[in-house]
Amino acid sequence: MKHCCQLNTIFPLVVYCLFLHGELHGYVAALSSDTHDTGEKENADPLSIPLISDNGAPLVAMLDTNTINRKIKSYIKTLMRNMIQNFMQKQVQGIFKSSLEEDATIDFIRNITLQEIKNALNQQVQDNMEKTSLEENSTIDFIRNITLQEIKEQGKEDISSPSVVQYKDCTDLQRQTKKKLNDGVYTIYPGVSKPIHAYCDMTTDGGGWTVMLKRFGGSVNFKRTWVECENGFGDIHGEFCNKYTHMLTSSGKYELRVDMITYNKKYAVYKTFVVGDAASKYKLTVGDYSGNAGDRLINHNGMKFTTIDQDNDLMLYSNCADNNKGSWWYNKCSYCDLTRSKAKPYWRSVVSKPVMMIRKL
Repeated sequence: MKHCCQLNTIFPLVVYCLFLHGELHGYVAALSSDTHDTGEKENADPLSIPLISDNGAPLVAMLDTNTINRKIKSYIKTLMRNMIQNFMQKQVQGIFKSSLEEDATIDFIRNITLQEIKNALNQQVQDNMEKTSLEENSTIDFIRNITLQEIKEQGKEDISSPSVVQYKDCTDLQRQTKKKLNDGVYTIYPGVSKPIHAYCDMTTDGGGWTVMLKRFGGSVNFKRTWVECENGFGDIHGEFCNKYTHMLTSSGKYELRVDMITYNKKYAVYKTFVVGDAASKYKLTVGDYSGNAGDRLINHNGMKFTTIDQDNDLMLYSNCADNNKGSWWYNKCSYCDLTRSKAKPYWRSVVSKPVMMIRKL
């Protein structure tokens, strides 16, 4: 753009020179015309001019005006050409000089800019690396601390709660696993976050039974306090506490099955079975009997649980738990008692190996 502006200054000068050339040419032409008017006629091309010698003597010379015109034109052209060439040369030199200076300036700026950019980028990369390194170290320390703390806390939780599906009872365990299971002790969650162990009968009448009581041979003493019967005692394979029996039977409809041996195997099934809460003294609700052992438990329907330190039976002057050395839903003592330790358990008569177990319907 700057070069174009410089060339624009040359063009008017050239026009002016051409105009000057035209003016001079017109002047010479006018001079020639004037001499023709004052001199001789058409045939006299040469112009007669009186000349005076150095001595004052008159001389006569013939001046050829055509020759003069040509020389003047030639001189003017040469003068104009030299003037234009000198001017153009100076302008072109100035343009090239400016161009070289501008190119050098651009190169300098470019080099300085590239170097500065390179230095800035290198510094930025270094700063980012240092910042990233510090952040990574902080993050690693944070993760390490959190991980150790979580592992410590998780370790405490794992002691009390396995990371498995929480089954409410043996029925829930059988139905959710959908595969054949063996009789044995399993972990269940009757309604509390803390798991408990219970013995599950997975074979009798289709399985899925949670065992409440299982007498093996009279080795376990059932003459217990209220708290012991509430929270559980004895062998895990054979005793289930009132608290968890209440949690289960109050959460849905359950059936009770009682198996026993007299001279042969007997059983009694109650499609209605509920154990109330502690405030109700673990009151028994039972009904809808079927089986071949006889409906003896119906005589204890509606009774409260009695232990040696809580007499809730209907006997006025004695404690049936103390009399029978057991813990049961005594009425006026009992029509059946599978917990007595003073003598062998009985239903209608003496029985052996009695089992009480519940299953959700």
